[in-house]
Amino acid sequence: MRTSSPEAEPEGTTEEASEAVSSDAVTIGDDVRDAIGLAVVAAEERPFAAMIQTTGVVMPNETRVAHVRPLAPGRVEQLHVRTGDRVTAGQPLVTYDNIEMGQLAGEYRAAAAAVERAEAEADVARRALERAGRLVESGGISRAEQERRDAEHKRALAGINVERAALSNVEQKLRRFGVTSAELSTFSSAGGGGSRGVLRAPFAGVVTATDVAPGEAVDTQTEVVTVTDLSTVWVLGDIYQKDLGSVRRGQDALITVESYPGETFSGRITYISDVLDPTSRTAKVRVEVPNRDSRLKLEMFVSMQVPTGETRSTVTIPSAALQEIDEQPVVFVQATDDRYEKRVVKVGPAQRDSVPVLEGLKAGERVVTTGAFMLKSKLKASSIEAEGEEEEEAP
Repeated sequence: MRTSSPEAEPEGTTEEASEAVSSDAVTIGDDVRDAIGLAVVAAEERPFAAMIQTTGVVMPNETRVAHVRPLAPGRVEQLHVRTGDRVTAGQPLVTYDNIEMGQLAGEYRAAAAAVERAEAEADVARRALERAGRLVESGGISRAEQERRDAEHKRALAGINVERAALSNVEQKLRRFGVTSAELSTFSSAGGGGSRGVLRAPFAGVVTATDVAPGEAVDTQTEVVTVTDLSTVWVLGDIYQKDLGSVRRGQDALITVESYPGETFSGRITYISDVLDPTSRTAKVRVEVPNRDSRLKLEMFVSMQVPTGETRSTVTIPSAALQEIDEQPVVFVQATDDRYEKRVVKVGPAQRDSVPVLEGLKAGERVVTTGAFMLKSKLKASSIEAEGEEEEEAP
């Protein structure tokens, strides 16, 4: 006859006694708490800078948007970029057959030849004048003949200046089409150069639109490529009429995005509309925000906070206490010595290492700082396990 040992315990009893997880709370024993170094602090009510809060949309800095158009009619030969490509200043965007540039290339060759002809004529006139100088001393020609040859030499020199001016005029027209000095040197040879023009990026940025394809005819009104410099962006928000007295140009503004919890982007107000929206009674406000790493994307929805210069008493917690679950900011509040409840909160922008809690927490309630991420991980793991059990029980 078999007997059970009185010392035997069901498997997992010790673990269950030291840790239990529900859908919105975690219970842990002293051993687990010590192992993860869990620490709690009391939420404090302290002065915090008062903020005007609103929402906004990320838009391009309109002063840094280039709508690249050809300077003359032509036909697209090659598109070097696609929408989304990053480009540097001077990078080729489009190569096209430029009709006017082809005509100017012919004029350039003719003008270059005219300069060479004028220089040759001036050289002949110079040598004739030198011979006249020697002959007049020996009595071979009259003084009047020497003066005539001197006048011819001066006319030849003036002719060079005229032809060079004509060549420079054509050269400037070609340079407006983006022709470089190296390319100009090929134009002077017979058959050199041509009508192939290149449109280049005016500054570094991102290609936000391409509106042509190879073989397509274009003219001076065709927007071929749009290049946008995203190193700075505009955030457009709406400020209610009652808050306009606390907002001014040059004032700092703080931008937060759900995609980057706990991070704040700083900008400066550069424009306040003089006209209110008749329906919402709000005025448009524009904030210019540095965006060197391009983390703020165009059309992204953001939250905007504008410090008013006043201070208000606000419940605050350390930044380390704030976690995110299901895209919502949460904290773990100590309910008993060993039980920690998940609490969804509404927070404002962090200031240094503190976060203002606008809703969901009272002063004096104790929240987890060190170890909060571990509690979050246990809660999420329990949720995934529960979902798996439900799927197994489903018929």
